[in-house]
Amino acid sequence: MANKAHEKIRRHGKVHTLPPEIRKEVDDLLTEPGTTYEDIAEFLKAKGHDIGKSSIGRYGKDYLSTYQRLRIVEDQARTLVSEAGEGLVLDEAGGKLVAQRLIEILMSSDIDIADNPKLLSAFASMQKANIAREKLKADLKDRVVKTADDVTKIAKKSGLSEDAAAQIRNKILGISK
Repeated sequence: MANKAHEKIRRHGKVHTLPPEIRKEVDDLLTEPGTTYEDIAEFLKAKGHDIGKSSIGRYGKDYLSTYQRLRIVEDQARTLVSEAGEGLVLDEAGGKLVAQRLIEILMSSDIDIADNPKLLSAFASMQKANIAREKLKADLKDRVVKTADDVTKIAKKSGLSEDAAAQIRNKILGISK
């Protein structure tokens, strides 16, 4: 018999086999202050599911880790919204946050990228959106510079001084001196 390399097979615990509505209740109980694994085991037993504290503990560890990371991402998103405001700045910051989290997940978990074509597709779509946003920003900048130059020419032809025309141009470009 040939020696096969030991392959790590990811197993899901008993909690993962619960119906979704009961697992949702378990998730809620895990985040409820003061609820113990023993309390959750008793709750499940009353629902007809005999799952031990150790299984609940293993599930709870993974769930709470994911829950905590989600809370951090939510807090970062709130901070981005309050600091960045709206528009392209917020879109860019949000895209960077999502890309950062996606890379962290891919590097720290057992996810096989080849088995998740939707994940790759979503990442590719996000990159296309980033390219489109950068193109839009460059186009907008070019249009603003052209408009500022046109306004400066018109202002000079209308008799405004060089200094006044330069001030108008700088205001249009967002340069304050």
